[in-house]
Amino acid sequence: MTEAYEKALVKYHSTLRIVPMPLMCWDIFASYNQELNNYNAIQSKWQIQENFNAIVYQQKRDIIVTNANQEIVFATQGIYGMNGYHPSELIGKSPKIFQGELTSAESKNKIRTAINNQLPFKDIILNYKKDGVTYLCDIEAYLNLIKKEH
Repeated sequence: MTEAYEKALVKYHSTLRIVPMPLMCWDIFASYNQELNNYNAIQSKWQIQENFNAIVYQQKRDIIVTNANQEIVFATQGIYGMNGYHPSELIGKSPKIFQGELTSAESKNKIRTAINNQLPFKDIILNYKKDGVTYLCDIEAYLNLIKKEH
């Protein structure tokens, strides 16, 4: 009986114009919504609002958000594909976790100076994945986005 049912089901699905997906695929939407909600909660205190969907899904960029102490408070799920770290592993750490011996001292100084002066910066820096493999990372940073309370 089970084999006959499976054959009938396969025959039926082959006539459909849609491709059925297992229910477990819906977790994509749950993780997206959670990621979006976390990001929106953080950026609600910013002077300038960013379009998360446009950055992450249309421009295919990943986001890391740090606090004033340069501790990571948010990272997109795509970070794992970039460097092997799960976002949860990065929370509370400094972005320096990605730097290593071959990371340019000039780039590190440029970034440090921009952060100390609360200036935006853009640079391409040699970073390290969790497994030690190097990769070039295009960094674009915005600073001083927190609303000043009167």
